[in-house]
Amino acid sequence: MSSNFKNEIDQVFNLVGIKQILIVEGNVDDIYERNGKYINMHNLFNEILGDKGYHKRFKFDKFSGFNRLVNDEGRIDTFKSSDSIELFSRLQEILPNNDELVGVVVDYTNYIFSNDATSEEDQMALTALAKTLKEVNFDITEISKLKSCAIFITKQINQLPPEMYLNNPDAAIITFSKPNRNDRKTFINTVKSKLSNMIDLFEEIETFVDYTEGWTLKEISHFVRYVANQSSPEMFKEIMNNYLYGNNVSPWMELTQDKLSGIDAFLKGKVIGQDYVVDKVVSVIKRAALGLSGIASSELQTKPKGTLFFVGPTGVGKTEMAKAITKFLFGDENNLIRFDMSEYGTENADQKLIGAPPGYVGFEGGGQLTNAVKAKPFSVVLFDEIEKANPKIFDKFLQILEDGRLTDNTGKTVSFSETIIIFTSNIGAAVVNPDDDEENVRRNFISKVQEYFSNELNRPEILGRIGNNIVPFAFIKNAELQNNLSVQKIKQVLKRVEEKYLITFETKFDDKFLKYVLKDADVKRGGRDIINSIEINFIDPLTTFIFENKSKLQAGVTIMVSYTTKLIFQIK
Repeated sequence: MSSNFKNEIDQVFNLVGIKQILIVEGNVDDIYERNGKYINMHNLFNEILGDKGYHKRFKFDKFSGFNRLVNDEGRIDTFKSSDSIELFSRLQEILPNNDELVGVVVDYTNYIFSNDATSEEDQMALTALAKTLKEVNFDITEISKLKSCAIFITKQINQLPPEMYLNNPDAAIITFSKPNRNDRKTFINTVKSKLSNMIDLFEEIETFVDYTEGWTLKEISHFVRYVANQSSPEMFKEIMNNYLYGNNVSPWMELTQDKLSGIDAFLKGKVIGQDYVVDKVVSVIKRAALGLSGIASSELQTKPKGTLFFVGPTGVGKTEMAKAITKFLFGDENNLIRFDMSEYGTENADQKLIGAPPGYVGFEGGGQLTNAVKAKPFSVVLFDEIEKANPKIFDKFLQILEDGRLTDNTGKTVSFSETIIIFTSNIGAAVVNPDDDEENVRRNFISKVQEYFSNELNRPEILGRIGNNIVPFAFIKNAELQNNLSVQKIKQVLKRVEEKYLITFETKFDDKFLKYVLKDADVKRGGRDIINSIEINFIDPLTTFIFENKSKLQAGVTIMVSYTTKLIFQIK
């Protein structure tokens, strides 16, 4: 793999003096390797200009004015400017001058121009510079000579007026990207002598490189400084965890064999009648705990710990399963980050996840998804009803599943390497026959999901990232399962009432009672219909009883609940 930095630095070197205006954007605050040493961008451009024969080299910013880049040449007349006028008046003098090569590096460009880059003053300055370059005499005998040039440094191209670069033959734009794997590995190997506090450095060097995906070299240098200043040697993963998330122990490191041995019973106690789903989830969690997720990838550590795609009719426990996984892994359901994708169906909905572009309302607030994962890096991220999302959002999902990271609108990269990603969907629920045997139901749901991504959405690559983790939920059609689900839901409701009023319920869950509360449920409309029936036939009468008897609900009171020919609530 070639070096991103080398290619981009070579591009600058090749175009200096060929184009008279170079705009360098992107990763401009990093450190860069040149001639065996690492230097900042100002020193980099100073060296490039020097190597190309520019003996007069200056830098300019709004705060310091013009200064010599070559230390022993002192300063030229320094000035501070509140706008671009004086800068461009100097460039008008420098750039057309063929007598000597002059290079000017202009930084902090977002402070040079007014907030309205189309202001009359800016327009006059830009027009004057363009006029000067356009009208300079062309001498074919000097066609091979280099020209004086100005290099503008900007984090984002839209910080500069478009008049500077659009349809301008004298200008070129070069984007500096973040270091690729080869760049990062070279830098880490260069500084590994400083990493003696990392006990397993040589065994984990490739993992180290993986973990720093999306980092700048400057960010890696901060981590090296952190490692070098540890009071005692530690293993790489412990140091990295402490550096990224503080001194809290990663929940993944606490998944002992004893704890994992209880996951099957825990999940089955939370979600009734979905044993096939539980088996699939347990397999994914165990792979994650052993570090074997994404085994086919060369970058194991950067991907999410696991990915699951829950599909099936409404109300069968898809969201409850996500909550149960969160509770088991992280001890708190608040570590479930849930997004209702029906709210992300518009054209620019992807911007809500990562934040609005610069210049738009809400830019400073960041993205809803990136902010949430930054705040809770150890989490389950649930995307509910994924088929309702705008297709553009799937580009973000693809990046998360493939690279385990997402860059927000401010340029900060957020890691998903400690998360479980869960998608839910009702795809196929309206056409899959609930009366088929369970194996056919599962096969049909998987087929419908594959058809949707391959044919309707035309994004088969998403299926490739999900792999065999499409997990169909069963219809709740077995009478015993319906009864068990009903009892579970009713007990949850009664527990909340008991905690609020400090009272106790004694409920007779016999066949007559359960038949009554389920009398309006239609299994073909999914498990949600069971819940709707419970709301109509039990929760509504309970609400009426509490409202009419609120004054009698003193602490310690017991209420008997039963059904004969009607639902009865009796205070003991």
